[in-house]
Amino acid sequence: MSPTAVLKRFVVRGIGRVTTLAKETRKGIYYRVRETPQGRRLLQQAEFIRSPRDHQSRRDTAQSYVARAAAPVMESAKGFGLTSVEKFENFSAVVETARCLFEKKKALIDEELASFPTWDDITQQKYLKRKDRFLRNLLSDQDLERNPLLVDFALSDAVLGMATRYLGGVPYLCRVDLVYSLPRPTADNMASQLFHVDPEGLTQVKFFIHMYDVGDSEGPFTFIPADETERIIAEVRALRRRQGKPHSGRYLDEEIDAVGGASSIVRIEGPTGDGIAIDTSRCLHMGSRVRPGAFRLCLYLQYCTTAEQTNVFDVERYKSDPVRYLAVKHSVAPNANRVPASAQMA
Repeated sequence: MSPTAVLKRFVVRGIGRVTTLAKETRKGIYYRVRETPQGRRLLQQAEFIRSPRDHQSRRDTAQSYVARAAAPVMESAKGFGLTSVEKFENFSAVVETARCLFEKKKALIDEELASFPTWDDITQQKYLKRKDRFLRNLLSDQDLERNPLLVDFALSDAVLGMATRYLGGVPYLCRVDLVYSLPRPTADNMASQLFHVDPEGLTQVKFFIHMYDVGDSEGPFTFIPADETERIIAEVRALRRRQGKPHSGRYLDEEIDAVGGASSIVRIEGPTGDGIAIDTSRCLHMGSRVRPGAFRLCLYLQYCTTAEQTNVFDVERYKSDPVRYLAVKHSVAPNANRVPASAQMA
């Protein structure tokens, strides 16, 4: 490699590191501002200024929508609301569709895992360190095209109405997925298995709805209400400063316990259809501590007040409905010439 090429690679890597550091610094500042009510109001004003017409449209549409949508209510101060099967319409069809898709995906994952003992040590260690090996997002955009029932459910009054009422405007529907949690072969916890708050936006609503019964062995979704989260994060930060430890966005169980947070922990166990709608930007949460021989499958829905990474939805399907269209119109296919699912199935 020529000296010029070596210098160019060095410069590119240096710029990449600086860019990454700048992004991490901005994210850290954003997190700190977002942790207080005053900070959240400031960020909310900044979001409104960035796209005032869209935000006002979402607020205005939400007012009339939530007045007629008899949706369950999330408790604003605590940042969550519990769900149960009787609150949903056509839920048995949703479960049937989800389980059918799961069985097809699981067969491929089981085949992959069966070969694990034959891998070399380095490959095994890399595999074990990846979050997406024990917490699997199963659905593709094509799966959603072929199974519009799942998106219709995400846009139903009981679900979209609940998110809209809490967020104060018609949100962006960003994700519709099945999340499959598997046991890890090591005893340590990592990534989403540790308490954390999510990075997307100022506030959001995520649904985690059981597609099979969930008990302690299935590593249930576990969280701390928003009002207690605010106190706990502030006290853990102070504890780390006293101990001379750097701050990070993951919180150990012993840190939560050290500031008296253990009594505030809530675990979502229960039968198929039970679950939670929760603001994961405000509530500390973790999960997927699945024991050997068990698994957890949840229908996962995400609604944001800002346009985040999104599935590609069939926007035309909802164009005649002002509320639903507002929720999905941000979703744009990466390839306009993509063959429709109906043609693929023919």
